[in-house]
Amino acid sequence: MLQHSGFVNVRWGDQIDVFSGSKHESSAASFETRGVTFAALKA
Repeated sequence: MLQHSGFVNVRWGDQIDVFSGSKHESSAASFETRGVTFAALKA
């Protein structure tokens, strides 16, 4: 999807539990919500 938006050299990081310890932790866990970092250059 990022490549189709004009980004190049896309690099993906690890999926992490970004809601651990927050007040929304149980809601996020119900949907198996994860955060992921990425880096890319706009062509």
